Amino acid sequence: MRTLRMFGQALRGLARNRLRSFFMMIGVTVGITVLTVVLAAGMGARERIMERVRVFGLENLMVWAGGSIDRTRMGQVGGSASDVTATLKREDAVSIRSEIFGVRVAAPFARRGGGELQWRDRSFTAPVFGVTPEWLEVWDWHIERGAFITHMDDERMVRKAVLGPTVVAELFGDEDPMGQTLQVGGIPFEVTGTMREKGTSAGGGDMDNRVFVPLNTYLRRVANQDHLDGIRVGVGDVRMMEEVVQDISSLLRDRHRLSLGEPDDFRITTPTEITAMVEELQGTFNLFLVLVAAIALVVGGVVVANIMLLSVNERRREIGVRRAVGAKARDIRLQFLLEAAGVTLIGGIGGLLLGALVSAALASWSETPALLTWHVLAAGLLFSSVVGITAGLHPARKAADMTPVEALRS
Repeated sequence: MRTLRMFGQALRGLARNRLRSFFMMIGVTVGITVLTVVLAAGMGARERIMERVRVFGLENLMVWAGGSIDRTRMGQVGGSASDVTATLKREDAVSIRSEIFGVRVAAPFARRGGGELQWRDRSFTAPVFGVTPEWLEVWDWHIERGAFITHMDDERMVRKAVLGPTVVAELFGDEDPMGQTLQVGGIPFEVTGTMREKGTSAGGGDMDNRVFVPLNTYLRRVANQDHLDGIRVGVGDVRMMEEVVQDISSLLRDRHRLSLGEPDDFRITTPTEITAMVEELQGTFNLFLVLVAAIALVVGGVVVANIMLLSVNERRREIGVRRAVGAKARDIRLQFLLEAAGVTLIGGIGGLLLGALVSAALASWSETPALLTWHVLAAGLLFSSVVGITAGLHPARKAADMTPVEALRS
């Protein structure tokens, strides 16, 4: 009760000196605002990463052609033909599916990053994928209308195309694409299906901006090549992921006749690797922003400490009177600590409110995710309280060390 009474007294003291209190609050408010936005953006980004990893599939892995792979291509499922070496063949996918225990499905694919599409007088550029029927299963993807690629389409090298929602919207608008003839790199394809909306990939690419054609048709008639860009592999049990990766690596090294010590001519990517990679980049960015917030809080703390020192000098007579009528040194120390904590706590609450508004504005005006949770609110209040108590220690000690005679003499 005594502490609560002194806290109320401290707040009344702050209210009597509004301008001074405002200047003490403003630095803390700015710091907590930055901290709130950083934490909310970081947690929102993490949630978005996990959503994209779930789109990738927790029970799936990718086998890429070439011994190394850039991160952008890894997130967007394949790169252009120029950045893939001819190390993976269809036979590799067959062997993975038939010889590796724990593999549920293997879907080989090849792609061209910037396929030129044309329908009547409209043109558009979108990635063109050569795929097999297993593509739907391994990506948990679904047809919206029509039919997907079949094994017979692939064997006969049929010129049929299935379009993603973005391609449909850009090329056909409100017109029905079904049965229309679409030019893909100057080659006519009949549109026989449209895909259900999928969203963004782990790397942020638009998975709906794609055209799917039979793999053999793509290899022989579109790209004129005999190698794959990659193989997407579905694992029956996620607990077997590490074992399956090792088995696939051993199988491919054997099939590609790689000697001991010779580097792999392929790369295997798992959801864990994607998560670690993206979170590393996000963590570096967040660390920089947290440092900015910390600097703002330190500056706010210095402002509070200096103004509190000035307040101690201005209130020497008040301190002397209180000591003369029986107040102890610890009472004076506690009062100034409570004033410092109170002003930073109020500033912190203001920073949390302002940070919430800024986070909401960022989320609505841009694609920047923001997730406000109780962890963010608790961190803001904790940091503001710590700044207040730390900044108030020296002024409180100075006020408490005054003797009644010394204080009244001034």
